[in-house]
Amino acid sequence: MRLLAVVVLYHPGKDLAGNINSYLSQADRLLLWDNTPGGGKEQLPLSGVTHPERLEYRGCGRNVGIGTALNDAVAYAREHGYTHLLTLDQDSYFLPGVFRDYTAAIRSYGEEKRVIFSVNYFIKSQQAPFYPVADRVDEVSSAMTSGTVYPVGLFEELGVFMEELFVWGIDCEYCWRAARKGVRTVCFKNILLQHDLGYQKKKHRLLGKEVFPNEYPPARTYYNVRNGMVLHRLYPESLNLKAHLRYHLYKRIVFVLLYEKQKIAKWKALWDGYRDGKRGKLGERGQ
Repeated sequence: MRLLAVVVLYHPGKDLAGNINSYLSQADRLLLWDNTPGGGKEQLPLSGVTHPERLEYRGCGRNVGIGTALNDAVAYAREHGYTHLLTLDQDSYFLPGVFRDYTAAIRSYGEEKRVIFSVNYFIKSQQAPFYPVADRVDEVSSAMTSGTVYPVGLFEELGVFMEELFVWGIDCEYCWRAARKGVRTVCFKNILLQHDLGYQKKKHRLLGKEVFPNEYPPARTYYNVRNGMVLHRLYPESLNLKAHLRYHLYKRIVFVLLYEKQKIAKWKALWDGYRDGKRGKLGERGQ
């Protein structure tokens, strides 16, 4: 397995180097695609990276969305003969030795198989795993971007990531598209990636129940609503629209009112996302 990794950056924090070190030793090369507007390699907190010779900085000085960044990595993998592509978020990391176990598990399962490989997620804000931890490999409906490994040959067969979504749902859409072609997404339930969901900051009590608002900024709020509506039309068997809107629109209206900052900007994003979702609009917001 020749493994190319890509991590998409957007105003990364000071923990970036430590996160990278948790998987870099097992990757042949890591692309740092910088979506930070006006960013540059010299501005990245990379001091302490253990294998700097394996890094390659890429980007164009503005935020082009996740899909474009991932598709650049797909093209790079094809051009340079990599067999597998690992996609990552900047905030995710593996505990010591876990990523080595992950690559060994892929080889043992069959790296040549026509499947998408994914991990279990330890959700840091909730201090709990996404799936119950078990020593088995199970088929799942989809995987998050971070920690997923794609055989590069799949992109020839299935096409590349759906750039028009810009941010939310790119990972799910690819897995759902693959499933229609008989390509399974499998999860190693005992391989944990330290990860968080969105921008959750603080738990609250509402009507006697504990709630944990997902405090996405306005831009991400827009894509969450819009893309869910678009993807429901494309994959009605995979995305429950009522459940999606209940979480990303209706509850969010209340949570923004009660707990979040930037209320007007977020309410406008919710409305714009719903309106553009009804229209089937794709691409970057406002264009």
